Amino acid sequence: MELLYGYSPIKAAIMQGRREIYGLYCQGRFMGDEPRDDMNDIIKMARAQLLPIKEVMKSDMTDAIYGANHQGVLLKVGRMDAARVRGLGPLVNGRYTLDLATGVVELEPRRKFPLLVCLDGIQDERNLGSIIRSALFFGADGILLSGKDACRPSPIVSKTSSGAMECLAIYKAVETPKVLTKARENGWSVVCTTVKDGGLGESNPLHRISKLNSPTVLVLGSEGGGVSHAIQNLSDIDVHIPARSDIPSYIDSLNVGVAAGIILSALKFVGE
Repeated sequence: MELLYGYSPIKAAIMQGRREIYGLYCQGRFMGDEPRDDMNDIIKMARAQLLPIKEVMKSDMTDAIYGANHQGVLLKVGRMDAARVRGLGPLVNGRYTLDLATGVVELEPRRKFPLLVCLDGIQDERNLGSIIRSALFFGADGILLSGKDACRPSPIVSKTSSGAMECLAIYKAVETPKVLTKARENGWSVVCTTVKDGGLGESNPLHRISKLNSPTVLVLGSEGGGVSHAIQNLSDIDVHIPARSDIPSYIDSLNVGVAAGIILSALKFVGE
């Protein structure tokens, strides 16, 4: 179990119903703070679902989440585990399949074609939260976590994503190159982000990328090492965000969370 904190993640968790929920903790009126409308909404939702609600001192709440800004409300929930993906199926009659460890599921893409965002070794929870928020906003169908040391869904990730983590499908791949190889066999394209001239092949400026005409996996690399060579070898398109002016040689890229938002906003599918 873990504690979600902040209005947006807690509202999203209650409304989406994807987790086990064990109880709501609210900062009591005795602390001299009148509840805000957001807190009232959360309390109403919790009561509608017959969730236990308990008033707690502000200091105890702060200690429980190691000093983070809880906004006067905590939600005790079960952990969110990323579903393991073994393969990505073809798009047929407007639907595609995912081969999960628990079985095959059939899904309808949010856009013209399915779009998954693969994060290769992302270790910073706040970067992950930022990317999830952008992915949901720009119509991605899910996040695919790759790498043994990659961070997992957590309360920090949910808070940074403003609750988007509670809404978007989160998957993981143990052997990502195998998953992507099968995906390409099933008609998916792999788009890898690079720094300029940093890929294994020619890297295209983002503004020169043509509209995509197939299911797509967008791969973003880790904060330090970028996309691994094993995955870059499977790339159909390498893309980078060009700088608008000369910059020092030691600043060669954007923060991965910022880059994700820019690229996701620019990617277009044929027919959109």
